[in-house]
Amino acid sequence: MLEIMPRRCLREVTPYAPGKSIASVQRELGLRRVIKLASNENPLGPSPKAMAVYRRAEKSCSLYPEGSSPELRQAIARFHKLAPERVLVGNGSDELIRLLCEAFLDPEDEGVASQYGFIRFRQQVLMMGARVIEVPVVDWTHDLATMARACSSRAKLLFVANPNNPTGTYNTEEETRALLAAVPRQTLVILDEAYVQYARGCPGYPDSIPALIDEFDNLIVLRTFSKAYGLAGLRAGYAVGNPEVLGWLDRIRMPFNVSLPAQRACVAALEDRRFVEKSVALAVKGRESLAAGLRELGFAVEESATNFLFARAPLPGRELFRALLRLGVIIRPLDEYLLPSHVRVTVGSPEQNKALLSALRRVLSGKGAVPA
Repeated sequence: MLEIMPRRCLREVTPYAPGKSIASVQRELGLRRVIKLASNENPLGPSPKAMAVYRRAEKSCSLYPEGSSPELRQAIARFHKLAPERVLVGNGSDELIRLLCEAFLDPEDEGVASQYGFIRFRQQVLMMGARVIEVPVVDWTHDLATMARACSSRAKLLFVANPNNPTGTYNTEEETRALLAAVPRQTLVILDEAYVQYARGCPGYPDSIPALIDEFDNLIVLRTFSKAYGLAGLRAGYAVGNPEVLGWLDRIRMPFNVSLPAQRACVAALEDRRFVEKSVALAVKGRESLAAGLRELGFAVEESATNFLFARAPLPGRELFRALLRLGVIIRPLDEYLLPSHVRVTVGSPEQNKALLSALRRVLSGKGAVPA
């Protein structure tokens, strides 16, 4: 019997459950055509300009990348009109969330998060042996005023996903400023803006870079190349904020954490603004029509500021997920958020959205899901 035991805090951590992949469903069910609407990926794929640069960079794959990703950091700094020392590049936002917890949380500390905030916040705080202070949502939206009041002298980190995953809701600039003004100075606020491009047209959505980070030195903003830029498979994201805070993350960051082809593709993706505009327009238009179609089928769909929809389903989420799998459609049940009646559905291309609604009609009509 194995006698080597992990740290006690790991017993409270449940592993992150990524969305089912197309390949795994094809293998398990013998399907040829599978549509994935579970992980909020860009249905247009990546920018062709970014991929052209990526292919050219393949010739340098025998060499280690520059450890601090200087070209990408400088490109991000130019994009946001910032000094490069205010930018840190990570292996997706996930790595940056982990680094923040590793750098600032001791076991006696606390991390504050929202009830249905991005689940990685809770997981990473627990992995450090720290305590999670979870604040209930109001109308599926973060209650920032209560989150600020929940910050004790031990609250080192406060996490806000804006817009939020999985609910798709957002907080306004007025609410965000009030939070930043109210939290203790020793509390670092992490504003995760993975879906920022889709939310910019929403009334009152905050201008965090550069406005808020210029005003509040205890604010870190996270961004990703996984969503609107269509580069989820390359695993690249970045943090913007106080250079002193980022310096602590840089001390413990793994060397060569972002590959050279990924760095160069992200530089090109930043420059291809027309592609991002096209991606956002497709998602905004698609989420309106998809939400209407889901409501006709009996789903209670929340308003979304993202490229996905959060809805209470007519069937238990896990049951619906399994039935759709047999029809070659992948969605995301939300049991891990303790929301067994809800699902999260990515807004796909018009053809993908149509296929989803057609599959749902088959399942909900009682005709069953017949393997293709």
